[in-house]
Amino acid sequence: MAHRAVFAGFLDMMCVCMVMLLPSADAASCQAKELTDGTRSMVNESLVKFDEANGKHLGTWSPGFPELQVHRNSPVVQSKVQCSLIFMAQGLGKVLEDQRSNLNPLDVSLHKELKNAIARINMLANCLKSVYGGECSSPPPPPTMPRDTFERKQWSHTLLKTSTVYLEWLHRTLKVYKGTNNTDSAQSRHQGYREGSEYLL
Repeated sequence: MAHRAVFAGFLDMMCVCMVMLLPSADAASCQAKELTDGTRSMVNESLVKFDEANGKHLGTWSPGFPELQVHRNSPVVQSKVQCSLIFMAQGLGKVLEDQRSNLNPLDVSLHKELKNAIARINMLANCLKSVYGGECSSPPPPPTMPRDTFERKQWSHTLLKTSTVYLEWLHRTLKVYKGTNNTDSAQSRHQGYREGSEYLL
């Protein structure tokens, strides 16, 4: 009976995964604006939890992150967006590594929040690429975290805050994709999005 219960649970999980991967009527656009806003929300929640664990008055890392800085009225250039999202995911990976290995090794909730945010950023990059196109021809070098403990906290706080602002700009500026009736085109977009979805499965 125990084996049956385990097997049934496994089947339930597989069904959930299959539902997540099945294309819907409007999935060709993978709901890019909604996914962008959801990603912004997850990164912002990571910022809130980070500040709770590391201090709420860390100030701003003065060199900033030019890779994520945009003017309010800047147009969306998809190739640049892809580069920015690569940089963002790499940077949050550094934050996660530092929190897990050094500053807050026992704060599992924070680790999970950061890990999910990174996965969602990668999913967003795949979604935008499948819908709007664009390729990062010159990926930015991974960001370098400072050595000093306080500076690392300040660096991480600023990165999370800048990432949130960037995603707010992207969501506000991104145009709604108007799909076509071309089945081959839709299937191509489904495939690209499913590849990105694997990060959260």
